[in-house]
Amino acid sequence: MKTPTTRRAASLVAALAVSVPLLATLATVPASSAPTAPSAAVGARASAAPDTPTIRWRDCGRVDCGRMSVPLDHDEPDGASIDLEVARVPARKPARRIGAVFVNPGGPGGGAAGFAPYAARLLGPQVRNRFDIVGIDPRGVGGSSGLLCRGRSDASYPRVAFPDTRPQRRDWLAFDATEQRLCAKKRIVDHMSTADTARDMDLARQALGDEQASFFGASYGSVLGATWVSLFPETMRVAVVDGVLDPVAWTTGRDLPDGTPGSSLPSSGRLGSEVGARDALVAGLAECDTAGRSTCRLAGDALGRWDAVAARLRGDRAAGRRIGLSYSDFVGSTLGMLYGGDVAFIADFAFRAERRLARTGGRPLSGEPAEADASLARTVRQVREQLARSPFPGPYAAAPTVTGQRQAGSRVWIDGSFHGVLCSDGLNPTDTGAWVENAERTRAAGGDFGPLWSWSSSACAAWPGSGEDAYRGPFTMPGAERLLVVSNRHDPATPLSGALALQELMPGSRLVTTGDTGHVATGTNDCATSVVRAVLRTAETPAEDVVCAREREPFTP
Repeated sequence: MKTPTTRRAASLVAALAVSVPLLATLATVPASSAPTAPSAAVGARASAAPDTPTIRWRDCGRVDCGRMSVPLDHDEPDGASIDLEVARVPARKPARRIGAVFVNPGGPGGGAAGFAPYAARLLGPQVRNRFDIVGIDPRGVGGSSGLLCRGRSDASYPRVAFPDTRPQRRDWLAFDATEQRLCAKKRIVDHMSTADTARDMDLARQALGDEQASFFGASYGSVLGATWVSLFPETMRVAVVDGVLDPVAWTTGRDLPDGTPGSSLPSSGRLGSEVGARDALVAGLAECDTAGRSTCRLAGDALGRWDAVAARLRGDRAAGRRIGLSYSDFVGSTLGMLYGGDVAFIADFAFRAERRLARTGGRPLSGEPAEADASLARTVRQVREQLARSPFPGPYAAAPTVTGQRQAGSRVWIDGSFHGVLCSDGLNPTDTGAWVENAERTRAAGGDFGPLWSWSSSACAAWPGSGEDAYRGPFTMPGAERLLVVSNRHDPATPLSGALALQELMPGSRLVTTGDTGHVATGTNDCATSVVRAVLRTAETPAEDVVCAREREPFTP
């Protein structure tokens, strides 16, 4: 079997589809967190209630690995079942154990079992001392009956991050049809909503013998957190969500000012992610101009120069082929670097692309002298490698991956977990023309990032799975002071507007904002990280919202 490649092979957005591999993270978990065997007391508590599942634990070194059977359909608890993959980093001081912190890194399509050891370090020793850190691969993802759709492909898979021409749109939609056809054969496809996963996690809480659980979710994990606290508010001790999506926009959409129903828009094109990405780019390149050319070679209308490179690559595809950098690669790579707040890297990347384009003929894009630069493709590869080590998939980071041949008529294996969750949760148009229209609407608001975000949900137009069990509101939480909402000011995937929307839905919750650029603040901003750790440890949110200063300085002499 060939090494899996991304469906959008040229796309760094697809490269964001990562969860932390379990074996890689085990090597870096401190030895002091080594677990003891699960106690008989826990097993006795789990078997006390007949409807409470049992987690079948096994020793995986520094974590406990487990399998838990849950109903395939929660409306039929005595019917067919599926197994979920569970990982637990046990509390280092079991005699003082308070409970479990359930964690989810995002996606959808990101696995949480492999994320648990990383989260244990991220949340700090005081949390790790007294809490189990538990990750469960959501149903349809990874080791939890993953939606792996196999068969013969009717189309070659697209090699672009998003379609921008009529032939590209034709190829894109043809591959959507292949994914839809192959995934329709899987029984899990009708039972992959976020609400199904929230119910699974509450069953896991019961299996651990705890009356309440704590939760840390990032990116799409914020939708899971909002759903869990809305369905089972009494079972939540405290919840922290970071890199927040508006759950209303995610599920039903919010109507536009002109009266356009939100549900008539593609779900991935109504979250404001394109606006967040453009805002992050504008803010970052403004810093480049402030720093000057001695520190940032793109300085001097840096944003205008970035836009000019994008426009040239879009309008002169032959020039892009000559320098080995396509329009979609340039836009997707920029977004990938924004995830990590790598604004200086973006500026250097655009500067080198500008110089290369100046050598391809036509009017140069700036007064910079032309010189050869053969490192653009290497930069793209390096960014992919960095993103492959990222613990937090973005909201569309788990875009479908493909194993097998690339040509039409070949046998392929498609990971459909991203669309399996996204399309189950959200109301979407059934006419693919809505994606063409929305790509242009979002381009007006978010520039080149608009079509990229919008097209990621196009398979939802005719998705074969059912959303019958999805939860689409109301998103409320009695006692919402138990909810902490966290956001960077310039998040390119989950904009600050999502955090503000969730806080408005749940009055009493507290908001932590940072001045940084990047996706997810926990672990990169010390101020925000300390608040997150304190809230999980004490179950007490701050008396007021917290504003954390910017801690990343992209341009230093």
